[in-house]
Amino acid sequence: MDQLAILQLDTNFPRIAGDICCRETFSSNVNIIKIKNASVSQIISKNPEEQHFINFKNQILTTREKLITTSCGFTFYWQSLFNKLTKSNIVTSSLCCLEEKRKYFNDNEILIFTFDAEILKFLLISKLKIPFKGHILGLKKNNHLYKTISYDKNNYDFEKNSSELKELLWQTIKNLNIKLMILECTNLSPYKTIFRDIFRGEIVDLLVLIDKKIPGIIKQEYL
Repeated sequence: MDQLAILQLDTNFPRIAGDICCRETFSSNVNIIKIKNASVSQIISKNPEEQHFINFKNQILTTREKLITTSCGFTFYWQSLFNKLTKSNIVTSSLCCLEEKRKYFNDNEILIFTFDAEILKFLLISKLKIPFKGHILGLKKNNHLYKTISYDKNNYDFEKNSSELKELLWQTIKNLNIKLMILECTNLSPYKTIFRDIFRGEIVDLLVLIDKKIPGIIKQEYL
């Protein structure tokens, strides 16, 4: 049996090395399971449909891997509910580290890089006991990566994404004292090397959290 199960949204855009849904990211086999009809627009929502929770729930109930995770940080909505469904360890999102990291960093030293900033703010307000007052950076709707993910396109352009994401991040952090960056969106993980060109602080994504649970399962170059 594989050690890790990844519950993937029902998408078909390319997944490159460093992405959680690319097998090249891992040093051993993982079980990647698409959740039928769980589209980006339906999961990244202020009011995700109950049916999608049920679809995830049904899959979790039949999944036996040691660790279960997802391809979308916005499933953090359901982290506590998922925990009750299985004896397996569940880490829905890199956001699972936020409360622990707040013990070591002030909110104003933390940046969360996400797919949609407005919806993420709504999610955190509903899920955190103490409001997060740090920085949240979302993709711009004219960014190539945003369009690729939103419209599930097969037009992936790594160089264009790299340029746009690097500029977006730099314009955000250049006048801030950011010491920790959390990548909510798993599709940002392949760009960590590029982010490190301009950011010297700690970067945490879902791959980092997975590797702490199952050491060595992520290839070192993607951590």
